[in-house]
Amino acid sequence: MSETDQPIDGALADSIAMLEQILEVMPQDGTALKALYSAYRRGGQNEQALDYLNRFVDVALGGNDAEALAYAQAELPQFKEEFPSEVAAQTARLRTLVPTAAPAPTDVSSPDHEAESTQPETDISEELALAWRLYEENQLSQEEYSSVLHDLTETSSKELDVPVSVLHVLNDRSFTQMKRILNYMSSRSGVPCISLSNFELDEQVAEVLPERIPAHDGALPFAFFGNDLLVGVLNPFNNALIEKIETASGHRCHTYLIDSEDYDHALVKLRVLASAA
Repeated sequence: MSETDQPIDGALADSIAMLEQILEVMPQDGTALKALYSAYRRGGQNEQALDYLNRFVDVALGGNDAEALAYAQAELPQFKEEFPSEVAAQTARLRTLVPTAAPAPTDVSSPDHEAESTQPETDISEELALAWRLYEENQLSQEEYSSVLHDLTETSSKELDVPVSVLHVLNDRSFTQMKRILNYMSSRSGVPCISLSNFELDEQVAEVLPERIPAHDGALPFAFFGNDLLVGVLNPFNNALIEKIETASGHRCHTYLIDSEDYDHALVKLRVLASAA
């Protein structure tokens, strides 16, 4: 471990442990390798991150995956200062073995690359944990799980106006068993599943939380019950999020599971109300 590395704990550590279990069974799973690389980068452990990036390159080379190799070449310059020899060797290797498969690394000193590299990735540790739970309890097949893992990892580095969630990924992939997944999540978490179509959002609800929480964290207020706040969530197992919204809102919160389409429609309404306030 390098001097700048710090121990990783909490949900991110749990996600890393789950992903490493997957690699014990499927050591050539490029999606899991990429997700582990991303997780260690977020955790500030660059030595482990680079190790998984190198393993990801090996798998990409074996599969002649040009897109994956281009991704790896774009990431390598971030480690140049800390691990110059290893980065130089890996870069030379890629240029020799796949001279046309991937573009040369972007100059990290350019303004465009600097803006891109400083764009923080969304913390998807709780969503990775949810995906693993669904797979482990036979709610998703291995192929479906791998696809969800891939999409979560890909979208976490993009700037979106909706949360990065397992439910969004499944909906985008036209998953046919959404009702079963929602029923399972509700039953296992004890959080009721409801539709927001019967609730009329108002300005008081729209202003109770900072906009970034419903837009990025997956918790959307939709009504008051006395002084308590009713909140729709996309991941009912994310207990840390509940604490966050109670602190941010100043209200005791009751959570309800809602599907991603219902969430997105309500989010649009909240934004309209907030802008009109």
